[in-house]
Amino acid sequence: MASATSVYSAEPAFPVLADSLLRQSELSTKEPAPQSNIPAANSDWNLKDDWKKGIQTDSKGVFRCGTVLGFSRLRGRSDETHEYIGEIPRYLLINHLRRITQCTEPSTFIIYPGNFDAFDAQNLFDDLTAASNDHPGLSSEEAIKRMDTVQLLAVSDFHEAAQAIRQYSDAIDELEQKREEARSKTESDPSSHEPIMMIVVGLDYLVEGIIRASNPGKGVAMLTAALRSLTTFSRLHASYLSIILVNMSGLGPFNPDWAGNSHSTGNMNSRADDSAKPLDYAIHSVFHSEIRLFPNMLMKTLDQGTDVHFLVSDVRRVQVVEIIKDRVGTSLGKWGIWKEHREIVY
Repeated sequence: MASATSVYSAEPAFPVLADSLLRQSELSTKEPAPQSNIPAANSDWNLKDDWKKGIQTDSKGVFRCGTVLGFSRLRGRSDETHEYIGEIPRYLLINHLRRITQCTEPSTFIIYPGNFDAFDAQNLFDDLTAASNDHPGLSSEEAIKRMDTVQLLAVSDFHEAAQAIRQYSDAIDELEQKREEARSKTESDPSSHEPIMMIVVGLDYLVEGIIRASNPGKGVAMLTAALRSLTTFSRLHASYLSIILVNMSGLGPFNPDWAGNSHSTGNMNSRADDSAKPLDYAIHSVFHSEIRLFPNMLMKTLDQGTDVHFLVSDVRRVQVVEIIKDRVGTSLGKWGIWKEHREIVY
């Protein structure tokens, strides 16, 4: 743990296994989810195949190990609920849990503000036991076995989040040492080990507390330090570690005039807002190109800490996810329909 003078200093919190948070009375297998009749698309630009594949150790994958993936919603043109921004990362997590074969070691570490419920144990259990077009639902026993590999750590402020990152980083280092010892005994291929996920929720939301208590400069500095440590750690364990940031506050300036028709259509069939300022930052949305996504230094810092940035927004009553930045690959501009009329497209 860091010394008392470190920006990460805080009393360590104790992680808990996800299944211990389940309500015992609700441990029942869910009815299979209705199948979608929307045909699959095989176009290279479509993200659907990528999120079906999930977290990959292959360096060509969009959701690959060794990178920091960031998920953000578009402020004013998307739902502001936690479920809205958390659903796609949770889908990646569920795919990851379905595929693990070793349930004797941790597979996922989640850091989240206490008021963020998209990753709560009941949601994980429901998704694991529900059926989709690609997967039958797991039994309650098997779902709980997979959830035993997930460690959840709730935090209340940015200092606790930074300390939790250090705590989980140490845990992953120890896990890697055990894997190295196992490899030396069996002479197995390092690539045979399954990926590990670290999901960090709400750093953007938590740093606002630092800004209110101090000033924007200190908030940006502390956010930069945390993001830099995550980037460094992802590179150090690039062969098996995937880090996902889930941003809660949203991108773009808040504009109440976005309500109404423009809220649901983006700029595909409506003119740009006359009050919109010219783009002063190279990264933008293809569906909402008139909007400055990063109008202040805090948002720019948040983006700079991600390798691949996914933007979630509503376009013509459809929930769309698009890649607005890919600084380590060639996936910039890929997009896919996640939900249509509030029905999941698997």
